[in-house]
Amino acid sequence: MRVYIAPEVAGIDALHPYLADEAFRAASIRAQIEQQAQTVHVAHSAGDSRIRMHVMCWWPGARGKTPDEVMAGLFSHDDALLTLSREYGFADWEAVRALGDTRADAVFEGALDAMLAGESAALKALLQAHPALVTARSRFGHRATLLHYIGANGVESHRQRTPRNAAEIAELLIEYGADRSAKAQMYGGGQTPHALASTSAHPYNAGVSDALNAVLRV
Repeated sequence: MRVYIAPEVAGIDALHPYLADEAFRAASIRAQIEQQAQTVHVAHSAGDSRIRMHVMCWWPGARGKTPDEVMAGLFSHDDALLTLSREYGFADWEAVRALGDTRADAVFEGALDAMLAGESAALKALLQAHPALVTARSRFGHRATLLHYIGANGVESHRQRTPRNAAEIAELLIEYGADRSAKAQMYGGGQTPHALASTSAHPYNAGVSDALNAVLRV
């Protein structure tokens, strides 16, 4: 396989089959997060373990609890909204609501799709057509660049996948002007691409951690 996808990430994909739909992508960030939160809330009520990555990583109420305790306990719709808001790098649901009808950047998201699928030729074509992409930032709360996303850490769960050619893709981004010192706002802020990649299980499990970190190290 050209992309390593951990079982828990594959579970997120299956839980939210609409994530790649054009209508979903065209919706506001607020609507996207609200739809996913509704899915997670319903899934928790049904005892669907596929939500564990969402809840254990991003819900403050999970702190100090086991996954089984979280699945057996109370988890409201407001909890789900908070969980998904934090997963996308926002402090809380109110910060998401304040965005109004702001939408994600379609070109940035398309480049991200190509990158995380290991499609270096498609990514290169987008970088050539849109030179500003290489330093652009996600409109989500963490404000990650494309280079941050290659670390598969601290960003939305379904994006935490690692192409086998991750080091080659990182080199391509840097060749086109990506800043290895750029900082994003996950985990309290100040996260460089190398800081994320070096502490992520996904590149390690994909067998590309050493090569990727050698490229990202400042």
